[in-house]
Amino acid sequence: MGEYVREEVYPIIQGLDLYLAKGKAISYNSSSFNQLKLNLREYELYFNERRCENFDMVGTYRPYHFNSENFGLYLYAEMFGMYLLSILRQTLMTLREAHTLALDSVLTHVSFHYLIERYCILLDDVGRNNEGLYPAYKRKIYSQTWGTQDCLEETLANAFVLKAHSYWTDKQKDYIQSVYARQREGYIQAHNLNPVHYQELYGLLENQLRGQRSAHEVPSLYDFVHKNLPFRFIGLPVYLVNDCGKLEEFIQIVELLFPQI
Repeated sequence: MGEYVREEVYPIIQGLDLYLAKGKAISYNSSSFNQLKLNLREYELYFNERRCENFDMVGTYRPYHFNSENFGLYLYAEMFGMYLLSILRQTLMTLREAHTLALDSVLTHVSFHYLIERYCILLDDVGRNNEGLYPAYKRKIYSQTWGTQDCLEETLANAFVLKAHSYWTDKQKDYIQSVYARQREGYIQAHNLNPVHYQELYGLLENQLRGQRSAHEVPSLYDFVHKNLPFRFIGLPVYLVNDCGKLEEFIQIVELLFPQI
C-alpha cells in the first residue's frame, strides 16, 4: 500500500492498477464481499430510483492551477464501492464488467475537466495571457453556474463519457443514461443529448473559456477534446482517497476492488 500521502491519499503508480487483476476471481456472494455490501449498505442514499449522485462525488479532478504538483484524478474508495454496488443491483453485469464500467465512466468524466484546463493553458500560451484564463473561468463562470442547467462543463463531461466509449454495449449505455436521468441540474442535461446540440454546446463553452480573447492558432475546443479518441486517462496522476469511516473498511475495499495496489 505504501505510505500515507497528505491525509489518507494514496498515489497510484499506473492507472491500470485500479482495474481488477486479470484472472482474479471474486465471488459476489463470498463472505468478504457480503461484508463489503454490509459496510456500504447506505449506497441507496446516493444511488436510487429517484436520484443518482454525480460522478464528481465518486472521483474528482484537482486542477494544476490550484494544486500544483498534487494535481490529478482522485478516486474516493467508499463512494466508488457504492456506485459499483448500484450497478450490480440494477444490471445483470458480472462484478468484473460492473467494476470496469464504474471506473471507465468516472475516470473519463473527471478527465474531461483535465482537458478543459489543458485547453485554457493552450489559449494562455498562444495569447501570452498573464491573467490566467482558467482561474478566471472557474471563478466567474463555472462556480456561478454549477448546480444549474447552465453548467456546460458538467453537461459535456457527462456526454463525453458516452462519446469516448462508443464501443459500449447497449446495456452499458442504457445504464449510464439512466444514471444521468437521475442526476442534478447541469449533469442531467447530458441524458439523451442530441448530437447536434452536443457540438453546439462546445462552441458555447469555448466562448466562455476564451472570454474576449481570440487565438486563431488554437484548434476549436471540440477538435481539441476529440482528437485523441478513444480517450484514455492513462498518464495522468491518479490517487485513491480513503473516505471511509474506518481504516479497516478502506483496506477491505482495496483488497477486494483494487487488488493490484
